[in-house]
Amino acid sequence: MHHKKRTGLSMIKDLYTYFSTTKAQYSSPSPMVTKLIERLKEDVTKRGYTDDPWYLAQKWASQVSLIPERARGLGDILAAMSGAPIIAADVGYKGTQLKATLTLKGGQRVIFKPKWYDRGEVIEGEVYAGADRHTGEIAAFHLSRLLGLTMVPLAVGRKVSLRHQILPVASRRLAATFFKQRGGQTCFYGVCYYCHRDASVCDDGHFIEGTIILWLPSKLPLQHLPHPWARTYKNTKEAKWEQYDYYCEDVLQSPWYSRDSHRLLDLMDTAVFDFLIQNGDRHHYTVVAGKADSSIVLLDNGKSFGDAFVDHLDVLAPLLQCCRLRHATYEKLVLLSGGGLSQAMEKLLALDPLAPILTPQQLQALDRRVHFVLAALHMCEDEKGGWHHVLF
Repeated sequence: MHHKKRTGLSMIKDLYTYFSTTKAQYSSPSPMVTKLIERLKEDVTKRGYTDDPWYLAQKWASQVSLIPERARGLGDILAAMSGAPIIAADVGYKGTQLKATLTLKGGQRVIFKPKWYDRGEVIEGEVYAGADRHTGEIAAFHLSRLLGLTMVPLAVGRKVSLRHQILPVASRRLAATFFKQRGGQTCFYGVCYYCHRDASVCDDGHFIEGTIILWLPSKLPLQHLPHPWARTYKNTKEAKWEQYDYYCEDVLQSPWYSRDSHRLLDLMDTAVFDFLIQNGDRHHYTVVAGKADSSIVLLDNGKSFGDAFVDHLDVLAPLLQCCRLRHATYEKLVLLSGGGLSQAMEKLLALDPLAPILTPQQLQALDRRVHFVLAALHMCEDEKGGWHHVLF
């Protein structure tokens, strides 16, 4: 396990003691997991619910949910995302990571995140190290459905031909970043903060794999807000939450995060979600602009699954310091404990065109991290005086 010794995270050292007890308590998966898996699999595998998948996806999307709990027609949408002809291509939206914006037949815009790493490659260093992992976006989408966190954009794997499918329909500024390697490989590097020729991605001579992420409809304009638990990204400078055990009390002074507000609980759900996938790069969080009841939209999940053998426990700082979590999220964690999460994720991810998505080690890490989250809740119970401080 890995963490830094920071004064505001002194509770982390106690978490290991609770972890052993919790792991023993939740040692086998619930028989109800199989029923959940089959229901979610049916949504992905069934076809023919709609003749207009793009309209259905737009109809589903709201400020509180991007996909219904029972998503009949999801299979049609994912099939269209992974197979519809590409009719236009441009550079991705602004940011630090290489991506392209594609338009699929029918006018649907999507994001294409290309492959940088092989499945089992370990990204060492800080939790936010390395480039985006395209498979992380796919895994994050399916994990969100298992947890009932329905604000992750739809994502599916796809192989594309840079030469035959994207370059012929590319904008001038995107096409200018394409070039040929010796050996016949087609490469591109796009336009972004870190994009340059020496940091390009290439096909295998025929195709490159990547993830297609559905663009949110125009009726949901997005607003990016500072995350109270954002990192400084500087080794010489700590954020306030890293210095101060009782930082949550300061956060609670804001009307946006008053005790047990839905926005605060969204941040707790986000912390659990990000810890499971090991995304430590959520420096801002996103909501639907002008909607006070908007749930947090869990965008940009590519900085995840970097190292299956390390758990960056500081990603759980919001939960550890505030000791609050929705009861529904807690129930899902218990349901998926004892090996249930890896079992469910393996079966759901096997349905993706790029399967396998996660390695056995990455699946095992998900099970281990579930026990860490439950251990954190049990520690809160002891230190805060009861479950009523934890579950709302």
